Amino acid sequence: MKLKLSKLIPAGALLCLVLASCKKNEAVTSPSSSTGSSLAKTTSMIGAMVGENDIEIADALSSNDKTDNSSSCKVVTYNPSENVYPHTKIVDYGSGCTDDQGITRSGKRFSTVYADQETAPAGKVVSVTTFSNYYVNGVSISGNVKVTVITPASSGALTLRVVVNKTVTDSLGNTSSFVNTAIQKQVGGTVDDRIFQIDENAYGTEVSGDSAMVTWKAVTDPSNPIMKMASCEFRSQGALMISLKENGVQTNEYLDYGNGNCDNMATLKVGNDDPQNITLPFYFFDGGL
Repeated sequence: MKLKLSKLIPAGALLCLVLASCKKNEAVTSPSSSTGSSLAKTTSMIGAMVGENDIEIADALSSNDKTDNSSSCKVVTYNPSENVYPHTKIVDYGSGCTDDQGITRSGKRFSTVYADQETAPAGKVVSVTTFSNYYVNGVSISGNVKVTVITPASSGALTLRVVVNKTVTDSLGNTSSFVNTAIQKQVGGTVDDRIFQIDENAYGTEVSGDSAMVTWKAVTDPSNPIMKMASCEFRSQGALMISLKENGVQTNEYLDYGNGNCDNMATLKVGNDDPQNITLPFYFFDGGL
């Protein structure tokens, strides 16, 4: 479905608030205003980073990808072994590895796994993920992701605290900060297919080459909690309330992941405009943030 584009935003600003690639997906923009391009870029970054965080957390604590390693362009190794704690899991995308969604990653992710989440006690740090020369669709990502057990799996409701602190830099040198604290609590499912409720509080800034700055905050809607099934690639339910501010002007957005179905559909509501249908994954502008 085509999305509503503001006629007042320059054509160059419509370079894809990308969902995988311009060729495969439609564009989304922020409201019609002189700041629309900056706000759309920031929204793109927030949505992209949320999706990347989910992938990184699941990947750090799973060894399922080892079995299909030979058929994937990424290379996964464990040092000294996946059954020894602590160990380091290295995911190497080389000079470029494109997944089924059309997302190209390069460089390496390092996850130091300190304990098995199934047996780790409350308060135990189970993993810390860092990055080396790591890019997603040409956008550099650095920083770390730390996962700590709040409530152990033995309670029947594994609860994790995820703290993210990242810097995002595009090919033009524009930078964004992304800081997020999320609580992921098991609310259903089994050990092999947990359903987590995610309560997150993220904030940051985006600074372009001309020193223009957007500050933003994104929090889970308490009346519409986010749900993520381990067996589903995408968030299936719940919403993020996003507020962005540039030059003292605040814009509110509402990113709704749906009604519980495992699919790649979501809606984005900007200000008082009608919600727009979007396709996940939510990704960066082509050619820069």
